Amino acid sequence: MSIVRRFEAAFNRQDVDGLLACFAPDATYHDNFFGLHAGAPALRGMFERMFREGRDYRWTMGLVVETATAAAAEWSFAYVVTDALPRSAGRPVRFRGMSVFELAGGRIAAYRECFDTGVALLQLGFEPEALAKVLRKRI
Repeated sequence: MSIVRRFEAAFNRQDVDGLLACFAPDATYHDNFFGLHAGAPALRGMFERMFREGRDYRWTMGLVVETATAAAAEWSFAYVVTDALPRSAGRPVRFRGMSVFELAGGRIAAYRECFDTGVALLQLGFEPEALAKVLRKRI
């Protein structure tokens, strides 16, 4: 099974140890919501937070192109917000995006993603003014 498919399966099981096994010990992960994280302890904290703040995850990697040193995937992502985020609790969130995986030694050395953050934030219940404030910071 490819590293991208192992990542996908571990994420959908909410298996933090399985996810960390996909990454090199000093890997970086740039998440559009949670920012940049580097190294196994930081990645563990980020994944644990994700799984605390969401449930019923379904990350489906569609087209995956993979070589020994890099992979790219087009995907759809869906989850339901938990009570850990009271203002958005119970809201379903769905969006599409793409990821780039830099690989080394059969593991993920660097991960980054691209998706329309505005679409996701609207589903979380952000008002237009708050949404504009968040998105302005990304320019």
